[in-house]
Order: sequence, then structure tokens, then C-alpha cells
Amino acid sequence: MIRLTCATLAALALAFPCVAGAVPAPPLRDDDYFEFSGEIVRRLDDTWSERGRKYRSGARSIDTIYNAAILTVLATAAAHGNTGPARDDERARTIVRRLVEGPPFWEGPAPPRFDKMFHTPGWTSNMDGDYVDMDKSIDPKVAEALQIAYRARDAIGLDAETAALVADRIRRVAYTGFFRFPNVRLNQINWPAELYGYNALVNDDPTLLREDYRAQMRRFVDGIRRPWTPGGSTNLGPTYRFHYQNNMAPEIARNLDSAEYANMTLHFVYFYDYAVSQGMEPLPREDVVLLRNWTERVLYGYWTHAGFMNWETGWSYGRWMKAKAWAYSQQGLLAIATSPRFQRDPRMGAWAKNVFDRGLRYYERLGTRPPGHPFLPDAQLFGIGEQGEPASRMFWARMAANAARAVSAGLGRADAATPPPFYAFDADVGRLAVSTPAYSTAIAAVDRGILPYGGIELARLMDGDGDPLSEIGGRPPASFGVVVRDRRGRELLATQRGIHVDPKRPPVVLARSPRGRVAHVRRLPSRPDAGPFRVLDAVARRGDRRLRVTTRHHFTARSIVESWTITARRRHRRSAAVLFPSQGATASVTAELRDGRDVALAAEGVPQTAVALADVAQFRIQSRHGAYLVRPLGPVPRGATATTVRVAAQRAATDPGPTLQITLARHGFKRLGLRARIVPLTD
Repeated sequence: MIRLTCATLAALALAFPCVAGAVPAPPLRDDDYFEFSGEIVRRLDDTWSERGRKYRSGARSIDTIYNAAILTVLATAAAHGNTGPARDDERARTIVRRLVEGPPFWEGPAPPRFDKMFHTPGWTSNMDGDYVDMDKSIDPKVAEALQIAYRARDAIGLDAETAALVADRIRRVAYTGFFRFPNVRLNQINWPAELYGYNALVNDDPTLLREDYRAQMRRFVDGIRRPWTPGGSTNLGPTYRFHYQNNMAPEIARNLDSAEYANMTLHFVYFYDYAVSQGMEPLPREDVVLLRNWTERVLYGYWTHAGFMNWETGWSYGRWMKAKAWAYSQQGLLAIATSPRFQRDPRMGAWAKNVFDRGLRYYERLGTRPPGHPFLPDAQLFGIGEQGEPASRMFWARMAANAARAVSAGLGRADAATPPPFYAFDADVGRLAVSTPAYSTAIAAVDRGILPYGGIELARLMDGDGDPLSEIGGRPPASFGVVVRDRRGRELLATQRGIHVDPKRPPVVLARSPRGRVAHVRRLPSRPDAGPFRVLDAVARRGDRRLRVTTRHHFTARSIVESWTITARRRHRRSAAVLFPSQGATASVTAELRDGRDVALAAEGVPQTAVALADVAQFRIQSRHGAYLVRPLGPVPRGATATTVRVAAQRAATDPGPTLQITLARHGFKRLGLRARIVPLTD
């Protein structure tokens, strides 16, 4: 492969801009990972404080973990002999010394104020000043960075006294009761697992890997089968979706799912083969099978081909679309890519690497919007939620650390391959995740009152590069689906309204899938309803005998065919319309007529207009960064028209464009139908 640097392109006087540090297509190699992480570190240079001997995150409560992430980059570069901006031995030594000092290292017998995650010894969230707090996620990431620096101590010039303190700190924290079996924070055994592994690497002591790590895994797998505590929930739902709050009932909102915590927790399998090599007794075969099934569900249910997440979470705005949570979740991909024992299909490793690598490209592309801030994208993804500068810096540092972790994991020497179209289906809550090289989408029928979107329609539509073609979430009119209104314009039925309480029967049925028809909940099946597919058909209904809408989805690699049937017992005066949303203030909708003319239904400076649906060959819905076509199929209802409606911003649809509205009836009906093919396009 020929790689053209910016300098080379400039010398050739090519007439297009070049962005330093541009991420190539997969497979990425060690140099690519270091170039990516080094570019971020270079751009964070102005956060370095010589006086404070640390990088400043902008918030004392994340200074420790922020510096640990950057040290992971600096130390990894030194360990592998990299000489680019990812390496700075002097700063690496300085951060190591700061991390073994107090604060952030705490040895006191008690905290100055109540802290539910206090443990001693351990690392506090702050690196100077008065005690702030502790968290189970801080110690493993500090230990990770320190163990890399320790193993590269000759390369970075670490003195013997500091190296001895590193070994001492890691050992004592790993052995503290807070991280020892049977203790654990909820079911997140990844945090202690990391400490066990790093202690073994630094102190040549595999005891915790042989004993506590195995015990944590055995209990976790047992918790997949039955709850740990009376009144609690299993660690995974019947379809292998993740239960965050395993100490509470499975039907609570937070246990709907949690894409981010599932990936974080799955990271514990990363240490399995190393533990076995250090004398740990392997898990029983039935335990490995369950973990293998969960791994399959994680890859296919939570990720897209573009490298971004197919993201639902019972944490709602507390975690959803938070960039730093996406960065944490990438460690799930690293675990999948490097754990062949837990791959049902031997190709999953190359697929997971491809998704991971494309995630770095996705990050870089986000950093070009708006222009002028390359490699430092906003942590407030798609304008959702409120994220300040410290959260953004944490996001950037975590992404840089992930690239360094890929080097340590050997991904720079591994193959990558584009996955085939894949899906994951949760019959109990009516969630269907679909991703292909051309697009990604999801149906999220049950919202449990926590998701700010949902229903039996497409929750969102993104192109093959991960750019949103519709809004990320939202309800009518910022959504797909059918809306039926009475003569006064009041909504009678909308298919894109989430179901608050889990129904007794699956709200969505897979009529066609690689596992056949799926119309009931199968508890922990030997083959999850997840994996590659060629054709998927899903059917769902909303309403009752008086008024009902049936939606049928037909998914293929390149397009989606949507079919709606609306039936009413009586011909009351009511209207019915089908919605196709766009994203971005600059979005437009154009009707391409059968006679070859184009009619702008929505564009800047264009007055609202309408066309007869029978005259339309297809619609082009142009969003901010991509477009999709809507092609009516078969006969259309007599008198049906198409126009657009302006959409006000919603909390989960912060930048909506105009919505194409196809009105099928205005004055009453008994039965209506519409079929349309949706063809995503990538700019």
C-alpha cells in the first residue's frame, strides 16, 4: 500500500486540502495508530502545566484519569520505539511520578467526607488540592498506564525508586478488599479484572488472575442464568442484552439495555488467555459458550459498520450520545478482536478490528465539523445533552489511548475485513438493530418511559459512513412512521411512540431471518438472534380494532422497503400521513417527477408546495451530510399528496430538517396502504 503524506501531496501541488494525521482505510498498522494518538496529544499540548506537572483537564474530578489516558499513549510509544508526537519521555516520567504521589494516591484510613466508592489504598479523581472522590473506574486506568511505563522504564528513563513505587502502588491497590472477590460494583467485573492483569504483569504475581479473576467470571456467568440477589435481575436479558442494575428488578427502565456498559464490562475477556497462560484453570465449556453468545450479541447489536455505536441505553441522557462513553465502549471491540476463544465465527476478529479502525476515522471526520477544529470534535455528539470542555478533553484523551491500546493488543499486525450485513434482535423489548456497509438503523419499540424516542418504525437512519440521514432520535414529526389525526388535527395514533411497559407478547416479530421466524422470546438460546444476514423481514402493529397500523420492514444490504397498512372500523373524518424526516437546517426535499421535472418541496427560500404522489418517481431527502431516496412502489391511494412540514427541535432531535409528509387521506378511510423503498446514499 502506498501512503501519501501531506508533505508529499504538497510537493505534488495537488489541488485539494490535506489534513495532517488523516486516518487511512482499514487495516490500520502501528504507525497509523501512533499517528492518530500522537496527533491528539500534539493538539492537547496547551493543556500541559509545567508548574502542576500534569495535563489540565479543566475539572479536578477527572484530572487523574485524564493524565492516565495520555500516559498510556506516551508510554506505549516509548515501549514500541515510536519517535513521533505520541512520545515524550520527559512528560511520561513526570506523570508517573505525579501518579504515585499523594494526591492522587490515597493511603488514609478514611475519606474526609462520605464516598460510597472509597477504598484505601487507591487513587482519587483529583491530582492536587483537597480530596474530591474515588471511582471504581479510576484505579484500573491509572494502573494500566503505570504498568506500561514500568515495562518501558528503560526506554523512558524511569529511575529505580519511582519504578519500585509503581510496582508497590499497583500491587497494594489490586489486593485491596474493594477489588477482591467477592466484592464488585454491580456486575462490572472488568475493573478488578484489569487490576489483576496489570499486577501480574508488573509484579510477576498471577495469584489474583488465577483465583479472583476466575471467581469473578464464574459468578458473572452464573448471574447470566439466575439473579445474584433476591429481587434482582440476571446480568443479561433472555436475548443477551445487558442489565446494568442487576441488584434491581429486570423490568426497571435502566435495565432496558446499556450498549456502553455492555462493551465496558465485556472487556474482562481480554485477559482470559493471559490468565490461562499464568496457570488459571479454564472456565467450564458451558460458561465459555454463554460468553461467546454474549460477545456475538455485543458486536452485532451495539455497533455499526461505520465504527459508531448502534446505541440504546436505559441511562438515557445520562450516557446516550456522550462521546466519552463511546470512547470507553471501544474497549469492547478490542476485546472481541483479540479473543478468538470467544468468537463464534473466526472472522469476527477481523470484523471487530475493521469496526474499531473505522471508529478512529469516524472520530477524525467528526473533528472537521465545524471546520477549524480537526482531531478535536465536540463531545456533545449530534448536539444531544450538555458536555463541557473537560468532557471533550476526556473524550479526546480516551480515543488517543484506545489507539495506543490497539498497538499493545497487536491489532497493528492483524487483518481487517468489512463485515457482511448484520443484525441483532431482542424479541422481549422489540429492538432490532441493523447495520450494513450502506446504512445502519434500529427499531426500539419499548422505551420504558426512559428513551426520548421509539416505536415500531426506524428510530434513526445513518449512512455507511455513520452520518445521520434522519435525526438521531425524536418523535413525530421528527421521525419516520404513520400519524393519524382527527378532523381537528389531534393525534389519534402515531406508530413512532414508544411502549412504556413491556408487553406480554413481542411487539415486533421477525417474519424472516437467519434463525427463521421469531415470534416469541427464547431464553438464552444456543444461537442468539444476531449475526450476518442477507434478508430480514420484521412486522409490528399499533392500535386496536377501531384503528390499527401494520408496519412491515424489509431489510437488504443496500435498501429498506417499508410497507404500511392502515385500517379503520368506521369511515370517520380523519387524515393519515406517512413521515420521512431529514437532519440539519440546510436539509432539502425534492420530488423527482415521472415526466423528468424536479420540484423542490423544501429548500432555502422555496415556498411550501405540494405534488400529487401519483406523479412522483422518487423523492430525494438531502440532509446535512448525506441523502436518501424514497421510491413509492406499486399503486398509491387516489388523491394522495406529498409536501413538507417544518419541524421544531426536540431534545433528542436537536437539528431537524424538514420532514417529507405523504398524506394518504384527508377526509376519512377504511383501509389505506403505502409501500416505499428507502435507498441511503453516502456523500
